[in-house]
Amino acid sequence: MKRTLLLTSALVLALVAAGCTGSGPGISGPAGTTPAITDESVNETLRVFVTEAQRSLDALDANTSAVASALARTGLSGPGAEGVLQDLSRSGNFTNDAVAFDSSGEIVAVMPVEYQFAVGANIHGASNIQAALNGTPGMSARINLVEGFRGVALAYPVMNATGSAGGVSAVFRPERLLASPALKALGNGSQTLSAVQTDGTIIFDTDLRRVGQSMLNATQYGTATDLAELARTIVSTPSGITQYRVNETASRTIAWQTVGLHGTDWRLVVNQGR
Repeated sequence: MKRTLLLTSALVLALVAAGCTGSGPGISGPAGTTPAITDESVNETLRVFVTEAQRSLDALDANTSAVASALARTGLSGPGAEGVLQDLSRSGNFTNDAVAFDSSGEIVAVMPVEYQFAVGANIHGASNIQAALNGTPGMSARINLVEGFRGVALAYPVMNATGSAGGVSAVFRPERLLASPALKALGNGSQTLSAVQTDGTIIFDTDLRRVGQSMLNATQYGTATDLAELARTIVSTPSGITQYRVNETASRTIAWQTVGLHGTDWRLVVNQGR
């Protein structure tokens, strides 16, 4: 909690909020992408942000895979299953809970105990659950969860002798997962950081009010149509670096790269400081 509060207080608004909204006087569109653009500070911040974020995702992925293997031995419910689900729910300060579901997609066990109300809910309709039931891992977008909040779920199949017995899903909040990588990336720099899904949904931002909003909402850019085009480029292109003008004489560098798991991608964005 202290690290999250430190992030919120240490950073200023990222991407859209950091002079990139097009709503203020003197703001125009991007100066244009060019291979000649270099900003070592922005590049280094992005490198660390991407490395640390992917490391956190990979660690959660490995933990969830290991729990799926354990559930194949313990069964999907009962004390043994609850023990490994509890361990998974505690695998990071961003992990909210962990559930086991049967071959119909019905939740049969969940930990910690405060989420027991989710037992009996059917989550078959989620794409990541369908992937697990078909024998492959899957990670959802930020969605409405039966636990009562919006988050991301990483699912793995639990296999038995005849095929998929069901699966396990680790539920987490992406804004919490990305908080620690952002702190490590920022250091003493003045850049601003954000993350966005490929559908335009902002899943991390230093202004928590922007989490869940869409980068592709053109109305926020006013008459700065080039900024709206830049937003579309970010969500549609795995990586890039460009500049945009903030007034007649000044421009800033913005760069982004992609992290993700099992076909679900996030764009991590670094915006040059004020």
